[in-house]
Amino acid sequence: MEDRFDRLLFEMEKLNRAKRHDYAKNEDIFSNFRVCELGGIPAWKGCAVRLSDKFSRIMQFMKEEKLEVKDEKIEDTLLDLANYALITLILYQESRK
Repeated sequence: MEDRFDRLLFEMEKLNRAKRHDYAKNEDIFSNFRVCELGGIPAWKGCAVRLSDKFSRIMQFMKEEKLEVKDEKIEDTLLDLANYALITLILYQESRK
């Protein structure tokens, strides 16, 4: 069980680094999450909205047991959910400093 957990943590990190490369700047790895600040929404709250999007997708999958977007498996959505939860926590903690 521990080995599987560690492998999933590694997969989370790998997915996060790949997406970070595509979405964020090297100077600020959370720059894509901070865009909502231009509209007056704190970054952690914007990220929480993305969490809710992922959760909605999971709930829909539970009802239908299929996904229309074939590029992203439910496993990918669950890994994204875990990554977004950590990113939300980091951004929330930053906002409290």
